[in-house]
Amino acid sequence: MARVGEIEERFVAALRLAWFAETTIRTYTHCLRSFERFHGAGAEDLGHEHMRPYLEYMRNVRGTGITTQRMHVHALRHLYTRVLGRPEVTKGIPTPRPPEVLPDLPTDEELRALFAAAPRARHRALFRTMYATGLRVAEAVRLRPGDIDSAAKLLHVRHGKGGRGRRVMLSRRLLAELRLYWVEERPTGEWLFPGRKGHISSASVRAALHRATEVAGIERRITPHTLRHAFATRLLDRGVDLRTIQVLMGHGDLSTTARYLHVSTARIEATRSPLDVLEGEWVDEGEWDRARLRRRLRRERLARRRLVDPRQGVLPGMD
Repeated sequence: MARVGEIEERFVAALRLAWFAETTIRTYTHCLRSFERFHGAGAEDLGHEHMRPYLEYMRNVRGTGITTQRMHVHALRHLYTRVLGRPEVTKGIPTPRPPEVLPDLPTDEELRALFAAAPRARHRALFRTMYATGLRVAEAVRLRPGDIDSAAKLLHVRHGKGGRGRRVMLSRRLLAELRLYWVEERPTGEWLFPGRKGHISSASVRAALHRATEVAGIERRITPHTLRHAFATRLLDRGVDLRTIQVLMGHGDLSTTARYLHVSTARIEATRSPLDVLEGEWVDEGEWDRARLRRRLRRERLARRRLVDPRQGVLPGMD
């Protein structure tokens, strides 16, 4: 029998060896403790028959959502498969899939108002950094002054998700914003955006973003991830290819980046309908008065009956 806390120690060690983020490690250990607390026994003494009652309790009694339950399944699956060597415990346990919800993106005017309403120069620089580069909030708060390559116009992301580093573009406007912030606040220490202890926390950024949203009078909900979504969608609208956006976003799978195809209204508006390709785009914007449209529709129907191209003119006797 394992001593108290030994399984958790092994779990944490395995997660760190796999380069999981510290926030994920804390979340997964919380899931382990919750599972053991529910059954009143250690994970090594629990099996497949204990999984479903726990997940049903999570959903039906505690009222947890899909995302939370999905996280618990992932945590316990990693524990029993990678640490305890008992993959049969979680075999057949479904991983709930959250519904695909398209992000509600802010307009350009709302973004300008949001940046102007930032509580401090530090927050304004952080908001603009996330929007200009597509960084996750956990990546942005861990930036160091040495990560700015002003000569090459690059920003080095050294603490990416899954331990993956990358480089993103550093626009001249963002560089000027960061220099202004540096002059105004004179941050000290190793972090570009310092907080009370180490770097500024992700929770502080979310709170500042919420305050700025209220001050700016923006009704839609804006989170750090909203700025990241807006970055990717704006690039797609401008014709940047998916592979480039994938690299800039730090996505491990192109299918993750492809979600933004559903959000890009410019792409949707620019896509020709197959009906237009088949029969021709014969209705122009200036031809929408009812009488002219009815005449065109009559010509279309008649031409279809006689197998005549409607763009070749009316049939004899129909002038």
